[in-house]
Amino acid sequence: MTRRARGWATWAAVAGLAACARTPQADESQPLASALPAPVVVAPVDHLAPGELAEGDAHAFGLVLPRDLHVEATFAEAVYAHGEIGVHPLARYFRAHLEGGSLEEDDMSATFERVRIPTAPGREFRVHVGRSPNGARVEIRDTTPPPAPDLPDEAARWRAVGLTPEGRVIEPVHVD
Repeated sequence: MTRRARGWATWAAVAGLAACARTPQADESQPLASALPAPVVVAPVDHLAPGELAEGDAHAFGLVLPRDLHVEATFAEAVYAHGEIGVHPLARYFRAHLEGGSLEEDDMSATFERVRIPTAPGREFRVHVGRSPNGARVEIRDTTPPPAPDLPDEAARWRAVGLTPEGRVIEPVHVD
C-alpha cells in the first residue's frame, strides 16, 4: 500500500468514527437549537417587582403591615402608622391583603371602606392612606358595628330607642 493510499484510508477511518460519534436527531432538517427546550427564566425568591412592598414585622388588627411602615400609635379601635412610601404602592399592598369592601383612590389618598382582614373574621375595617410631607400616613380603624342588644319583646325594643309601642316619645322635650 502506498503512502497516499494509507493517508486516504486513515482519513476515511477518522471521518467514519466522527460520524458514528455524532448524536442522531429526530429530524435532520431542524437546527439543533430548536430541538433543545427553551431556558426557563426564574426571578429570585427575594426579588420584588417595581413598586411592590415587602411584608414587615408590624401588625394592625392581624394585618401584616409593609416593611417601611412604622406604627405611631395603637388604640382599641384604631392604629396609626407612617412611612416614606407613596400612597399608590400602599394602596396596591392593602388591596392584595384586604378582602371585600370598596376603594376610593385619587392622587393624594386612598380609602378602603367596609373591608375585612382575613385573620380577623367577623370584623369590618376602614383603611385610609393619605399623603404626608415625608411619605404617607395610614389609619386603620375597626368599624364593626356593636351587636344589637338582646331584648325580650317588641315593647322593650321601642323603649330602648325612647319611644312607646305606639311610636310616641317617652319623655317629650320642649323645643323653643
